[in-house]
Amino acid sequence: MADYHLDTNVVGAGRWSYESIDGTSVGMLNKGGAGAFAADEWAADTGKPEHAWFVKADGSIGTDWRQIAETYTVPDAADGKNVHITGSFTSPGGRFRVLVSHDGDPNTIGNPGAFAQLLTYTGTATNFDLNFTAAKGDDILFVDDGVSTWWVPGKLKATVTTELSTPPAVVTATPGAGSITVGDAVKLASSTAGACIAYTTDGSDPTTSGTAKTYGTPITITADTDIKAVAISPTGAPSAVTDLPFVLNEPFRAFAGVNQAGTTGLASNLQWSRQDFNWGSVEPAKGQIDQAALAEYVRQFTEAKAHGETILPVLGYTADWAANRTGYSYEFHGKTYTYGPVTGTQGYNFVRELTVKDASGKVLSDQTAQTNIGRTPPQDPADYANFVKLAVDTLKPLGITYFQVWNEAYPGSGFWEGGMDQYMQDIQLPAAKVIHAAGAKVVYGGWICGAPLSEYIALLDKWNAWKSIDVYDMHYMPIGTMQTIYAAAQKRGIKNPSVWQTELGFTTEDKFIADIYPRVFEWALSKGGANPDQVKLMYFANWSPNDSAAYGYNRTLYNGSDLSAKGKTLVTLASLLRGTKAETYTDFTTSPGLKPELNEALSTANGFRLDDKRVVLAIDLKRQNQADIFEDQTTGDTIHLNFGDPTMTVTLRNVKNVTSLDRVDLFGNRTPLTWKSVGRNAIQVQVPIMDADPTVHDLNQTENEDVFYLSLQQG
Repeated sequence: MADYHLDTNVVGAGRWSYESIDGTSVGMLNKGGAGAFAADEWAADTGKPEHAWFVKADGSIGTDWRQIAETYTVPDAADGKNVHITGSFTSPGGRFRVLVSHDGDPNTIGNPGAFAQLLTYTGTATNFDLNFTAAKGDDILFVDDGVSTWWVPGKLKATVTTELSTPPAVVTATPGAGSITVGDAVKLASSTAGACIAYTTDGSDPTTSGTAKTYGTPITITADTDIKAVAISPTGAPSAVTDLPFVLNEPFRAFAGVNQAGTTGLASNLQWSRQDFNWGSVEPAKGQIDQAALAEYVRQFTEAKAHGETILPVLGYTADWAANRTGYSYEFHGKTYTYGPVTGTQGYNFVRELTVKDASGKVLSDQTAQTNIGRTPPQDPADYANFVKLAVDTLKPLGITYFQVWNEAYPGSGFWEGGMDQYMQDIQLPAAKVIHAAGAKVVYGGWICGAPLSEYIALLDKWNAWKSIDVYDMHYMPIGTMQTIYAAAQKRGIKNPSVWQTELGFTTEDKFIADIYPRVFEWALSKGGANPDQVKLMYFANWSPNDSAAYGYNRTLYNGSDLSAKGKTLVTLASLLRGTKAETYTDFTTSPGLKPELNEALSTANGFRLDDKRVVLAIDLKRQNQADIFEDQTTGDTIHLNFGDPTMTVTLRNVKNVTSLDRVDLFGNRTPLTWKSVGRNAIQVQVPIMDADPTVHDLNQTENEDVFYLSLQQG
């Protein structure tokens, strides 16, 4: 970058301007004012007393106690470089400052936000030699204020250069930031020869933090760790700080996910999110790829990966140019639906004639209808297959393995304006072929909850599609149906089927997660497979506005920036089930008797052993009548859940060196319990059923169900 020498008035690559400054507010000097100052507010002539400020080409600046800033805006070419500022300032007496405004906009002066102060001097003369790492659009302000006699100007001589050595290359990590296995070692490096690396593991800035360490050997990761690292060149120039968050791979984190969670990490560091990868956005016209839109998807998926998050892309929906405009027909539930050519559009919909006939050919209806353009089948199925290939070729290099084909394709779902045979033939099977050819995996697009599961099974049978699908996915289904589809897949030769629900929840029931997730997680672990992606639940959705009138309010994990009650229960459960190793724990009994149940209408107790050090029991007591009496269906024992201080007896076996045993409520409040030994490596405890916390107590009372946990720690 060309230097700007203020004392010789050489114009360089940056942009210079003169401005007034008041606190953190900056504005260009303008004409106007009042009284003696009702003229131009700056000029190059010291002989006109009506001017409150002046600037001369030789570097002289004058003021009558008002602040004036001579501003240099860093050009694009200096982005990330070390800016070197040298010069001198003389004055009959006043204050001189050098400030940096990180507004980041090379085209805007006057809205800088907070200033970083490089130098403050009060007196008559000073020299300065300053360095800082710049970003394009930063403003360097040379501020002259508080001069005792404005008509005797101070003089600034400043040179702005980038004469310091180019900053070293930023620090990179192997493996890259994101999810990692406990015990793995992270290597840090900078491609700049001779650069040393400083780093922190507490999230602080390694350029200033007292906890910074000099990197020597690889860093072993044993917990979630946010490494921040900076490379320092032999000349002392620092690189930009690299943020390298690492999140441990853990079974529950891989099991639980959310929809539409963004790309910078999830509540409790869950490792899966789900979002659309939109055909029309990346291919607005046939064969015309929007590289900027594609790059934005790459950025989002890359950023998510760097925070330990994997995004499941949903490959839909029909691009406007690709939608069928000539007409089509399909059979569904004994009727034939025939859509005529498009006669017009209304908003996002096609207008066309729809004729419905029964099995005998009798016309049942003939009327004008609308079909959503994006949900209309493509005119040429090959166009969708080409889009799928583009998506896979773009995202697979980023580590994306699973690709979901469409979403809730079913007549009347609002996501598919065609028939199921049409969907299988034109969408599902061609997409699966493309995805498998690339070595990736196919997730069925979510069987809609309003359609019978038997119809799903029959559809896959009809098209011999079981082995073309790697994940059998459903939405908002009773969790017992996951076992049904699992068994159906096994019957058809799939040894270890993967079953997901990529949408469930969206409910006002605050205990939904606490009720459902332990049941399904225990069921998943009981399969004993080595595939951490065999079973997943993804809550819909992550966020809604904190407005009771907003769509989704009190049905999501966050209301605005605040965790909802459901979000809090997820955080509690995820905290309890932390661990890089998780397995079922069945060496317990309860009185009244409970056992694992997928049937959501039944009470249940689900046990987990984590890292061979902790045991967690998730207990769910359904109230079975208006008297709030729970009946043990096996033994006939009863317990009155709303009388006195009811307790239940829990016996835990095969536990050694127990150091603590707590009752944990839905929001994570812990109550230490006293246990007794009832044999070798076995203990027994009386567990209060009612919650001490009034908010949680009311929550359980309102939803007529008691959910709580036991958390045992072994020495």
